Amino acid sequence: MNYILSILTLFMSVSLFAQVGIGTTNPQATLDVNGTLRINTTDQESVITNKLGGLNNDGTFREVEIGGNLELKNNVLSIKKATDHSFGSIILPVKTNHDVDLLIGDGELNEGKSIIRIYNLLLGESKLTGIKAGYDGQSVWLYPQDGKLKLQANDNNSLPVNHIESNNKSGAKQYGMINIVYDGTRQKWIIMQNNE
Repeated sequence: MNYILSILTLFMSVSLFAQVGIGTTNPQATLDVNGTLRINTTDQESVITNKLGGLNNDGTFREVEIGGNLELKNNVLSIKKATDHSFGSIILPVKTNHDVDLLIGDGELNEGKSIIRIYNLLLGESKLTGIKAGYDGQSVWLYPQDGKLKLQANDNNSLPVNHIESNNKSGAKQYGMINIVYDGTRQKWIIMQNNE
């Protein structure tokens, strides 16, 4: 009886660690395919693709996640075009504000928002002497809700990395917009467009 159990245990343990080779007599992985691989269909009506497969430098097949801004359609991987804008908001406590945090960094309240509504507790014109540094190329629209918004250029009351570049389009009326982008090389916000 012990002899039969020993043989049975041996066969079970060998099958647990088995490697299958297709086109090879010396498999180096659980499934080692030496040749081409083709998958014709799946048994599902519709397949939502959220991963790609590919070979790394040593020929090992790896899964690659598809990020939220990429789309795989008809075997073509492309970047999704952002056609919609999303709104965030901040509240300014005083008329003149230094080193303003728009809360657009990773994990912050307005992360990924393209338009920031600017509210002022004191109503009327607001001034920003600096905006917390973003990443190189980060773009955002400022949208004043409670009066005119003025961006004060190169003001020493804000840290140099938060400065706004001098520009003749430095203000927006209530419900107008200012588009700014962060230049990581110059370490300044640049006014791109102004819709007064």
